[in-house]
Amino acid sequence: MDYIFEKVDHSSALQIVAWDYPAPYDLYNLHHSEVARDRLVSGPYFASFSGSDLVGFVCFGKAARLSGKKDNPLYAASEFLDIGLGMHPAWCGKGYGEGFVRAGLLFAQNRGWNEGFRLTVAANNIRARKVYTRLGFREIGQIPWDSSSAWDFLVMTLDTPAPGSRGSTAG
Repeated sequence: MDYIFEKVDHSSALQIVAWDYPAPYDLYNLHHSEVARDRLVSGPYFASFSGSDLVGFVCFGKAARLSGKKDNPLYAASEFLDIGLGMHPAWCGKGYGEGFVRAGLLFAQNRGWNEGFRLTVAANNIRARKVYTRLGFREIGQIPWDSSSAWDFLVMTLDTPAPGSRGSTAG
């Protein structure tokens, strides 16, 4: 599948904040948040399309780090570009993950990044963790969300850029 990346616009942002993930992925739901919508439009977020279908988004830098945890020591190494990825719930669990992540990494490389990547994923997101591990990411530590939460997040790195993938990287 080919993926095209474009800066998130208002229309794409409205769709993304309306996505409704089922449990246990519901922690990724944005609940139609106006704050989230505005961040998607104004920040380093790029919508991913397959044909005319919005299938996901990627973000880079501090936007890809956990809110309120951006200064965690696990984020200190500057040779890694933080990347965040979100796939439309209708596309999840259907075998598209690896190609989608590869396309996001290639998009970053085509924009000039030539070092490693770092991402943060919910520890209970087994599907995504399997995809990241298959692509060569390795866990470097955990960040607890807060003392009352059952959610922990894993920080994973890829020391060398993943091999390229098919797909356009317009944007």
